[in-house]
Amino acid sequence: AVLSIFFTRMISKVIRIGQVSDIHIGEDEGFVQGIDVRANFESALKSKSMKDIDLLVLSGDLANEDGEEGAYKYVADLLKDYRVPVCVIPGNHDRLDVMQKYFDLEGKVRDGKCYYRYDICGRTLLFLDSGCGTVSKDQLDWLKVEAAKVNDEILLFMHHPPCLCNHRFMDLKYSLKNIDEVQETLSSIKNIKHIFTGHYHFNFHLQLPSQQEVHVAPSTQMQIDPQAPIFNLMSSAPGWQVIEWGENFVETGVYFN
Repeated sequence: AVLSIFFTRMISKVIRIGQVSDIHIGEDEGFVQGIDVRANFESALKSKSMKDIDLLVLSGDLANEDGEEGAYKYVADLLKDYRVPVCVIPGNHDRLDVMQKYFDLEGKVRDGKCYYRYDICGRTLLFLDSGCGTVSKDQLDWLKVEAAKVNDEILLFMHHPPCLCNHRFMDLKYSLKNIDEVQETLSSIKNIKHIFTGHYHFNFHLQLPSQQEVHVAPSTQMQIDPQAPIFNLMSSAPGWQVIEWGENFVETGVYFN
């Protein structure tokens, strides 16, 4: 008898990640800058594009101005029974001490910063805290050490883009303060090829000098005109991003309602 042995190549699961950023929820149900931000946020969560996601990422600025407690309570209550895991990081309008009351950040906060590793379906995502406008040296050191533990590709999430984005208003007023330092660290980490951010209230796809790709998600609150040197509301339509991460590819789709 001849024994035939067949080796079948296992195709890894395509992970779908919904990224929602800059929701800017206020203390109560009142509109924010004339926009129903709660309705905008909920429309993103309920959209057809988010139906089959494996993970939801809230990439900063959950609160509107200064960490309003009512904002976190609303988001936490809304997501309490959400069908997939949720990862959150703070933005420049968030207060981590208040966020911690409503989200399970145990083991994710060190020295007042929220940064951590999250594994899903055998793959690794890393999260950084740029809420104060910089990424601390401790985080950058941790990033190098943590990335070195992983042989496969890693996805990185942070609130601020680690580069300028050709957005005249945001680049001038609110860009990351230590871009050069962050880019230097990122360029040394070969298994991070895709970086996902928010903050700019507009969607961009850019490339760092190291050839790493930066995907900037739009905001569910509003989109800001990138051509204007001062604040200029372009649209109050909510936007969000869906990431498909397969064995040898990363694809993103940007959606507006």
